[in-house]
Amino acid sequence: MKFACIPAYNEEHSIAKVVTKSLPHVDRVIVCDDGSTDDTAKVAREAGATVITQTNQGYGAAISSLFDYARKENARIMVTLDGDGQHNPDQIPILVDAITTHNVDVAIGSRFLDDSTKTSGYRKTGIKIITSATNYGTNFKVSDSQSGFRAYSKDAIDAIHPTEQGMAVSTEILLKISNKGLSVAEVPITVSYEGDTSEQHSVSHGVGVLANTIKYVSIKHPLQFYGIPGLGLIVVGIVLGGIFLDRYLNDATIFYGSLMGSVVLFLLGAILSVTAIILFSMANLIRDRY
Repeated sequence: MKFACIPAYNEEHSIAKVVTKSLPHVDRVIVCDDGSTDDTAKVAREAGATVITQTNQGYGAAISSLFDYARKENARIMVTLDGDGQHNPDQIPILVDAITTHNVDVAIGSRFLDDSTKTSGYRKTGIKIITSATNYGTNFKVSDSQSGFRAYSKDAIDAIHPTEQGMAVSTEILLKISNKGLSVAEVPITVSYEGDTSEQHSVSHGVGVLANTIKYVSIKHPLQFYGIPGLGLIVVGIVLGGIFLDRYLNDATIFYGSLMGSVVLFLLGAILSVTAIILFSMANLIRDRY
């Protein structure tokens, strides 16, 4: 069975159209109402969707609930798309085809493979920065790591268990895909930002997603994120300590600045280095959980 899975929060004005346009392309449409205060659940149900509800926990929590539901119902393919009308449900077959015909585990709809999609400069720049960080952590070369328009095979549905409650779930899922050794392909999609109001909060949203992306990537590569800077600080601390000893032994001059700098930098470097070793060990022990 093919499921179209839609996380939704206060989307009563757009959810019916998304559901009705999705129905011809899948066997069932599942809407996760993330504690909406309007009639999103009622409208979606009347449009033909199966609705699951939860208290308002965030986009990532809704995606996690949809994964759980798809596993429970033994879905063969799960397509996720937004409930605000940005994604075109008529493009669902493009993503499904990548799963069924080209035998990939996850198909991602990219906004940047189709020149007809007009994305504002700072939105595009922000996505590119986050995508670069994500690609570093996953060793993928995707162009749109934050796209919510994706298709998952049964193997991917069974393997991926998101835990992130916010928008950083898109990055978390890619890291899990990488760790599980699942295959990924991108297909071009178009996106409509008509009536979109999220840009007024896009800077804070982007910073939050980037911070969480760095968190996940640092867990994946702790030696690079913590070990190398730690060793660098230790070296600088040793150099400052050498300068202090040299001046003290040869000139009987005490450079308190060099002494304090040496101690602080050495200790900070040692803390970062130990952190890198601990995270590296933990990441190898529980790698399948990330």
